[in-house]
Amino acid sequence: MDQARGLHVQLLTETSVNYGIGEYAVRKNNAANGTLYAAVVEAAFLIWLEKNSDIVEMVCYAPLFLNINDKTWTPDAIVFDSYQLYGTPSYWVQKFFIESSGALFLPTTLKTNSPDSLIASAISKGYLLTHNNQKEVGLWLSYHVKVPSQNQLTMRGIAQQVVNFGIYHENLHISINGLKSNVKHFGSKKIVLTSVDSMDENSFSKPMKVVPQQVSLENASKDMNVVLPPYSVTSFDLII
Repeated sequence: MDQARGLHVQLLTETSVNYGIGEYAVRKNNAANGTLYAAVVEAAFLIWLEKNSDIVEMVCYAPLFLNINDKTWTPDAIVFDSYQLYGTPSYWVQKFFIESSGALFLPTTLKTNSPDSLIASAISKGYLLTHNNQKEVGLWLSYHVKVPSQNQLTMRGIAQQVVNFGIYHENLHISINGLKSNVKHFGSKKIVLTSVDSMDENSFSKPMKVVPQQVSLENASKDMNVVLPPYSVTSFDLII
């Protein structure tokens, strides 16, 4: 988390340069062969990059593949042998950010009593922009978000990524102000990547031990309470 904050400060002071971040991954003791712990840290790192997406143009996790019979580097995203494979928790974090990539980044501020444990971002999903007028729209997790005026904007949804790097459950209240339409129950969902132990890994014998779990978001609304498990990455996809 501290390394991510350090990169955030560096990027803010060098705004005249565009970046491509090549080959990142959490390694060594806490990463082992690909742990949940490593994946959660990487998700926090990706959120910091997302917050600087105006100057960070690309990023690449590496290495991608590991032949289990030729271990030269660990961890990797996908492990295989001659007839089977599985994705590490780091692989599933990549899926989070690919499938929740949005049309417009929504700048956010997170108000919490656990600043060293939580990090969050929000993006719009699917929009048509015809004008540069802007309007304040509040999204508190606590979030504060500025998006183009909805008179000129058609949004299909808001995707929120939240990382809990702490050892305790976190109760959060999400409040969205300024939207003209309501958040729809049907289609809104929550996807969580977590496990019993932060050092849990996937393997050939248990390839689905640490994978995202999707559930419907029955309490989806402009005002809702959510719970974040310890050592978790959670995506709230809200349909509006």
